Amino acid sequence: MRVAFRDLDRLRTMFVTGLTLAVLACGGRSDPDEEVEPEPDRFEPVPLTVTNAYRLDVVIFIYHDGELSRVGTVTSSSSTTFSLAPWMLGQSRTVRLFGDPIGSNESARTEAIHIQPGQYIDWRLESQLNRSTVAVY
Repeated sequence: MRVAFRDLDRLRTMFVTGLTLAVLACGGRSDPDEEVEPEPDRFEPVPLTVTNAYRLDVVIFIYHDGELSRVGTVTSSSSTTFSLAPWMLGQSRTVRLFGDPIGSNESARTEAIHIQPGQYIDWRLESQLNRSTVAVY
């Protein structure tokens, strides 16, 4: 019976050693020279590009945290890029954009947009404002 216990101890030792080697082999391989991309900064301004194909100049607003803030004006048939300060995105970083054409009763608006750090917004105002599109990249 003594021999059987010795074989069992040897088997247990081999199993634990094999298991330890298998766990160590599963570790990720990383190249120390490989550059790791830094996480986007949540406090960096978010670019908003508005392309205005509408016939009038449009005043752009952003709705965040129950508050409407003026962003700027986009001239007719032009494109403008604004920098949205982090406070304009609010705590939830969920916003809506509104466009108010100067001298018109029409308006453009987006659905709720959630902005992740490092993303930017591209809003295209069409000649018929109800056909306008927004994209987040």
